[in-house]
Amino acid sequence: MDTRNKAEKFWDKKSNYFDREERKDDLTNIKIIEKTRNRLKTSDIVLDYGCGTGTAAIEIASIVNKVKGIDVSSKMIEAAKGKTAEREVKNIDFAQTTIFDEKLKKESFDGILSFYLLHLVEDTPKVMQRINELLKPGGLFISATPCMGESFLQRIFISLFGKMIRIPYLKFFKIQELKGLMTDGNFEIVETECLRQRGQQYFIVAKKI
Repeated sequence: MDTRNKAEKFWDKKSNYFDREERKDDLTNIKIIEKTRNRLKTSDIVLDYGCGTGTAAIEIASIVNKVKGIDVSSKMIEAAKGKTAEREVKNIDFAQTTIFDEKLKKESFDGILSFYLLHLVEDTPKVMQRINELLKPGGLFISATPCMGESFLQRIFISLFGKMIRIPYLKFFKIQELKGLMTDGNFEIVETECLRQRGQQYFIVAKKI
């Protein structure tokens, strides 16, 4: 079974209780949405990469032109579409696909969001290159990522927990390493903030150079 199929099956199973798990960290998620909204404009076309059940996409839809949400999990996309229809949000399009889908055209997005995802992808430099490629000149990459490499004990605990629940892939970033991957990928870091010490949850805004 390839990595994509493993990831799809894993997140399909998580989709039934994904929103419930997200609500456990509501305060941090509210901060992420507030800070993201402050960086976006009404004319923006935004890609939500790893959109899950569409929570972030729905939250920002009212202040931008259009949102495209993508996720590897068909069940997550199904849930996202259901929530969008229920709330009658008209400017979001969800699709089950990856960031490397050729239907996503170069320099077609003003902003790309990636919340709680970068530590789950295997080839981060390749992903950063693709994100840069999809952004318009001066476009923003807005991310929130747990940098679990900052704490040895936390790294051990999360590693054991990840094996127990069979997470397909897990990366233990240190914040300087993550920022370095962004700058090496032709981005300029314009904002960095640790939103929560437990889990070292870092919010980063990077601008395409």
